[in-house]
Amino acid sequence: MDLTGTERGRPNGPGRAGRASAYVLAAACALACVGAASPARADQQVVDAAPGAIVRVNIRAGDVTVRTWDRPGIGIDGDPSLSIEKRTVQTAQNAPIAIPQIEQATASGDAVLLPESFVTAPIPPGAHDVVLVKSGPNTPRSPVTVSVPGGTVFVYARAGNGKLDVYDYRGGTLVAVARTGRVMLTNVGGTVFAQTWRGPLIARGSSFDRIRARSLFGNVAFERCDARQIEVTTIGGSIVYDGGTFAPGLARFESTSGNVAIGASGAVQYGAHSVGAGRVYTSFYGRAQVDERPNQTNATVGDGGPVVTATTQGGNVYLYDGSLRNHPQLPPEWQPAMSTLARPALPPSFGPGRENVPERPAPLYLRRQWRARFTPPPAFRRFRPQPTSPG
Repeated sequence: MDLTGTERGRPNGPGRAGRASAYVLAAACALACVGAASPARADQQVVDAAPGAIVRVNIRAGDVTVRTWDRPGIGIDGDPSLSIEKRTVQTAQNAPIAIPQIEQATASGDAVLLPESFVTAPIPPGAHDVVLVKSGPNTPRSPVTVSVPGGTVFVYARAGNGKLDVYDYRGGTLVAVARTGRVMLTNVGGTVFAQTWRGPLIARGSSFDRIRARSLFGNVAFERCDARQIEVTTIGGSIVYDGGTFAPGLARFESTSGNVAIGASGAVQYGAHSVGAGRVYTSFYGRAQVDERPNQTNATVGDGGPVVTATTQGGNVYLYDGSLRNHPQLPPEWQPAMSTLARPALPPSFGPGRENVPERPAPLYLRRQWRARFTPPPAFRRFRPQPTSPG
């Protein structure tokens, strides 16, 4: 499948059993469920759910936080006008989830991410409780926090106009989608599909069995992550995978007009391709064999290992070992890669037995005083995406 939005393809459709299972998953992921159950309304509520639940969160306006806790139910903390529904469905076998096409007009033409099918991690057959949390037409813009048990097999979270943060979910399949804000994944594992339109997509300290990440115009940054299978696509944003590891399997990074920077902690085989005026830059402290050709570079780090490919049609490719933070003497040509990685540190882990959730931001007047007294170094200034043509 072409990932730049230039070709259209259709996956093979599932059989009768697959279509039945797809219908069940679609019902769990739909914006509304048809049925006799009436929505419950609460400011803070814990919904009882059997182990192996499916959770769907759809918030039109407001920041969304999904976290894992050590309680058996599903916790919802948000505006009283939220609709909270629970029902039970029967699953037979897994079927792909349909990911719709997204596109936006720009001065240089339409930017398109084609529709895809995404296969979830195995879901045990049988009865599963489904909990749906969604905002209504009268729900004001406000933050929503959904706490799920560790055994939750499927989480589908969508933030329409706001940020989406996911902490410590490693139980099964996660689908995380944000339209205008960022997606941030912290200590996340399992099978993941993540997507943004203009906001950045950031993963930190996570270990993925399989992840598919894509964005129209947002930068995508992975820091200290492990991936068995990873596929990342952007149209107008840049990609950085810093200080992480790869297992044998698919590892592909592709941007239409942005830069791609890959730094592996361990032995790998790099294959990089840059089209047009772009270049491939390399920086290795350890043992590496580099074969450079026009717009194409192959590099074997250490004794070689998983194959990692990086491609861009309008930017540069940066290949290195370890983390960019450990390459302090890089020439100016590496500044775009450093700029993509630079951002404030995420909230620290609070230690065993304590919840790993973001701290409440400091009051605005304190933040202004801090900025007036201290000027942070460039590597720690707030990350801002590169401007794009208005769409």
